[in-house]
Amino acid sequence: MFLREQGSNIGKNLSNYETGRRLEYRIRDIFRREGYLVIRAAQSKPIDLVCMRDGKSFLIECKTDRSFLGKDRKKELLGLAEQAGMPIILAKRRRRRVELTNLADGKLFDPKNLAVIP
Repeated sequence: MFLREQGSNIGKNLSNYETGRRLEYRIRDIFRREGYLVIRAAQSKPIDLVCMRDGKSFLIECKTDRSFLGKDRKKELLGLAEQAGMPIILAKRRRRRVELTNLADGKLFDPKNLAVIP
């Protein structure tokens, strides 16, 4: 369920913003390689990425291993997903790996098999 990052200097001496932006670009590139149209929100508000392909779309919230998704923010994101009629995926970086989780039910997705995302 994880995809390992390449390179030994990734995340070293970067600000929280730079680390987060780098993760957003990495997630964007993973989905683009699979044929998704990916839109990155400026300043990541209210959501980081919107992915679309073949009439299917979903929202993505990216978090690095240094950031935390609080209870209120999770509730806000789930409300936004419901309002948009799209699932929301949490893309988390943990120990140089990417983890994709359906925020609503906690189900993990393999970044190498994106077709199973609802």
